[in-house]
Formats: sequence, structure tokens, C-alpha cells
Amino acid sequence: MGDSTLSPPLPVYAGIHQAGITDPIWASHPPSGFDAELYRTSYAGLLERQRHLHVVTADIKSSCRKDLLDALTALSKFALHQMAKKPPTDTQRPFDTPVGTRRVTVTIGFGATLFTTAMGDDRFGLAAQRPRSLKIMPQIDGDHDFTPRDHATDLVILISSDDYYVNEYIFGRLYYGSVHPDIVVRTVERGYARPDSREPSGFEDGITNPRMLDEKPTMHDFVYIQSCDDEPEWCVGGTYLAYRKIRRRMKHFFSLESEEREAIFGVDRQGTRLKDHAAHAHVAKMNPRRENHRDLFGMDDMERRFLRRPYFFNDGLDDDGEEVRGLHHLSFARDLVGQYEWPVLMWQTNPDFPIPNAGSDALYGISGGAANIGGGYYFIPAAAADHDYVGYGLVV
Repeated sequence: MGDSTLSPPLPVYAGIHQAGITDPIWASHPPSGFDAELYRTSYAGLLERQRHLHVVTADIKSSCRKDLLDALTALSKFALHQMAKKPPTDTQRPFDTPVGTRRVTVTIGFGATLFTTAMGDDRFGLAAQRPRSLKIMPQIDGDHDFTPRDHATDLVILISSDDYYVNEYIFGRLYYGSVHPDIVVRTVERGYARPDSREPSGFEDGITNPRMLDEKPTMHDFVYIQSCDDEPEWCVGGTYLAYRKIRRRMKHFFSLESEEREAIFGVDRQGTRLKDHAAHAHVAKMNPRRENHRDLFGMDDMERRFLRRPYFFNDGLDDDGEEVRGLHHLSFARDLVGQYEWPVLMWQTNPDFPIPNAGSDALYGISGGAANIGGGYYFIPAAAADHDYVGYGLVV
């Protein structure tokens, strides 16, 4: 078969969409000499995340429109510069393996408070330009010691690369104010990607993601806003981000038998759906796949899919000596309400879905141990060209 390894795909820096959302991504067709069927099953059109993630949230401390434009311009140029950097070639020790690529992406998003503060103040005069579905994330069943309104921020910056130090450097530049003094960092979360995409309990996450293949619909159709959508013109080419930091209390889960763990998810460890999964299993609540079914809005279940880009975290031990770990669940959708909120509110947290008295998602029960402990809603605009800023056309 020739070379038995593949070089990971690179981010798309020159596209109309910001890098770090639907890329890096495996090509639709395999390189010469590779098993075509195996490649199509395991690689073709699938997202291939970088190894490390930093989720940085920040506010704009000024209420002056010109200051906002200056800050967005400086942040956009900084992001472009960091992504364009080449790995060092003259600082390696003699026997070190040279760094091939760090696959750096810096993805910038806007929170609802940039358009209207939590107190209702249209401080920049941008309320009329707010993306149609952008709002402060609502409280839902499963939130634990977490009030989304208290965590709402103006900006989110997603830093991803294959080099942890690169992420830390970029975060440091933001935190210490050298990018722009009006950008004030509120929080930073750190995560990592397992190559096998398995989440903390050993089950694979994101296996039902839409793929970027030659046939329609593609991943981009599910993710990016188009000119025909009911959105402000500056939103075209952007996407919504629903971010949740989900803690997994694993102590009880790991005491269960393998069959009991699979019953909570409704799939086996390889991701195959169990034929007799319960109505409250995670797969039944979030991915029902009902045949020949259209809901009252005329949408098929598969049309409500969104792109998941999960990273995992381990934040040490809490005050009770219990491990604090779980996943940063990054979900990208063209329609925040129809693709993300509907499955969460009408399926996952609805005790009468998919059948009456089904109960809530078993993953959020005592045995599953899941709880939302952070997150927020954001809008990720189209990419910035060298001469403008992310969100070009918003601040005029």
C-alpha cells in the first residue's frame, strides 16, 4: 500500500471562512496508494482537530465605536500574523526533529453583549445589526452552579494548534494587553484533543458530524450562513457557536458494567447504535433518526445536525478530592435555534421525547454524571482579509 501513514491536513487560511471551524479537514479522496474504502470510512471529509485548544473570553472596556473598530482591527491583524508564522528553523538542537507545522488557528467570535449589554445598553449602536439568533445562552436542565448570564462576554477567541506553547504565547499576548489595551480577558479554558476522538468515558464524540464530501449536502451547508438566510448582510459566511463546558463525574460511571455504560449512551464503544437502546439514552435524545418523519416546521431530524468540535479537559481535583474533567463542547451551526436549541430543548431536556415519560437524557443522570459548568453563545463572522477586520461591515 506504500507509505502507511498520512500527514494531517492543514488549516485553510485563504478561504472566506475563519480557519479553525470546519478545518483542518481530510480531503474527499485518498492519496495514491491508499485503500480507498478504508480512507472513505475513516478519513474522507472528516474534521481533524489540532491537538490543543484555548478558549479565551474577553470584553471591550470602551463604549466608543472608534475604539471598538481599532480593537477589532488590531485583534484581526494579530490573528492573521500568528497564523502566518512559520515554525522556527534555526533554533533546533542538533538532534531534535524539526517542527513541520503547528497548524495554528485563531478564531474570533462576538457575544450578544457586544450588541446589547446585559443591562440593555446599545453602547456601540450595533443592536440593529445583531445576528438574528444571537442572545445570552439560556439556563437549561443540566446546568450545575452555572448561570450563563453571569458568564456572557463580548468576545470569544478560540486558539488551536499542535503546540501547547504556541497557544500559551498567543493567550499571553491577549492577557497582558499587548494586542490592544481595550481587550480585557475574562477567562481562559484549556483543552486537548485525543487522536481517537474518544471522550473521558471512552466513547467516541462527533462520529455523526456532517462530512465535507463531493455530494450534497456538505458540512458547509450545515455550518455557514448564506446570502439567502434571514441575517444581516455582514453575517454571510459566518456561523453560530454554542459552547458548553461539560463536567463528567466519572467515579460512579466507571463502577458500572460495560453494558450499563453503553446503555447510557445508546451505542457501543465503536459507536454502533444499540438496537434496543432505551428512550432516555443519549443517542435517542440527541440523534433520533426517525425515518420518513418531518416535524411541525417541516424539518427532517437529519436537517437539525450541527458540527461538533470537542476538546477534553482535566482541571485537577475539586475541594472534595474528586477529579474535575470533561469536555469543551464546541458546536457550530448555520441556524442556532433550528439546529442547536431545538435538539437541546425539544429533544434532550424534554421528558416526553421521543416517547411520553421517556425522562431526561441519561448522560445527565446520576449514572452518566454530566453537568454543564460553563459556556455561552457567540457569532463567528467570516474571515478577515489583510486590509479589514473580522466582522467587516458591522462597524461603519
